[in-house]
Amino acid sequence: MSQVMGVMKMHVREKWGWIYTPWIILFFSFFVNLVISFLLDGNDPMYTGGLMSIYIYMLVMGMVTISQMFQFAIGLSISRKDFYLGTLGIFVAMSAGIAIVLLILNNIEQWSGGWGVNLHFFHLPYLNDGLQIEQISISFIVMLHMCYLGFVISSVFQRFGRSGLLIFLGVLFVLSSILAFLCTYYEWWMDIFYWIAKHTAFELALWMIPLVIIYMVVSYWLLRKATV
Repeated sequence: MSQVMGVMKMHVREKWGWIYTPWIILFFSFFVNLVISFLLDGNDPMYTGGLMSIYIYMLVMGMVTISQMFQFAIGLSISRKDFYLGTLGIFVAMSAGIAIVLLILNNIEQWSGGWGVNLHFFHLPYLNDGLQIEQISISFIVMLHMCYLGFVISSVFQRFGRSGLLIFLGVLFVLSSILAFLCTYYEWWMDIFYWIAKHTAFELALWMIPLVIIYMVVSYWLLRKATV
């Protein structure tokens, strides 16, 4: 357990990567949209997808975590299992922390009438239509999904190298292309859209949980086999 906590502390020491930079990027996007909404006089509601920036950033952090920390941790005689569990801990902690802050900002945005200029940056239709517990769960699940998606991609690279990663991405591209062709050929797109429309954002987010579990199992197996 002490080594797991040690790995988490190793991650947290990189304050710029885990704490400062994601919020700098998000608030920069927010202030740009706030200025634009102010210049438009706030007569009409302004909706923006700038919130996605922090999710994309955490995807990137998941991808660079292994290259930044794995070799160093192994050099300190930290086991692969402890490195994995410590990284899991930081992913969960960061996802929970960000989800809480986003919910607070979401409520402030509602109470202030879109920051006084009718801006919808943190509170978006459909995504924030449910209960508070559902909204924070959506943010947490999606954030954890992005972290682990990046982590499993990085695990493939650590285990199989650049060629293995390119082959992996190539296979994913081919499979997604085949799936898109089948959806078009058999006219499944409308059925898919109707299915999505019938579910809330919270219900759709729950479907990410099995994916996260798969990412966790696969990345752990890859790290156990990876060379340093």
